[in-house]
Amino acid sequence: MYNLTIQLTKDDLFKSSLNYAKHSKTFFFDIIFTFAALIATIYTIFTKIFFELTDLKKILLIFCCILFPIIQPIILYIKSCNHAKRIKDLSITLEFDNDKIIVYSDKERSEVLYENVYNFIKYKNMIVIMYDSIHGQIIPNRVFDNNRDEFYDYVSERIKYAREKQKEKNN
Repeated sequence: MYNLTIQLTKDDLFKSSLNYAKHSKTFFFDIIFTFAALIATIYTIFTKIFFELTDLKKILLIFCCILFPIIQPIILYIKSCNHAKRIKDLSITLEFDNDKIIVYSDKERSEVLYENVYNFIKYKNMIVIMYDSIHGQIIPNRVFDNNRDEFYDYVSERIKYAREKQKEKNN
């Protein structure tokens, strides 16, 4: 059984947002769009067409180059700071036993059976438990006492076992 107490920071929320953005289906579009914008801008500069463009078109070309690598992370950081202010004093405790995950804070308590866990994701800087396609729990690496991989394996096995058991029950 594992028992973790977490207080999320703006950095945790920001890293989670970046992880989500990097692992989403739209990330490939972001890369292709940025690459195409860079190629178009470089081409117009080398052919000297850039200097003949109106100021609005120059600004749009430059904006397209920096939209995903610079502006998007800035927006995510601002959103993370605002969200962190709202949950500043919130402490979340997670208890993992053999059958379920118990999540509680000062205000509420809930239980999630392992078979109902939507997704369990291991990133380089955190582990995320998704309860459904939108709601989840960030568990930053700093809360683990050098047992992150052991914890991940334990919960993964519990989820796998619960889903197999559920599948047998339904058949």
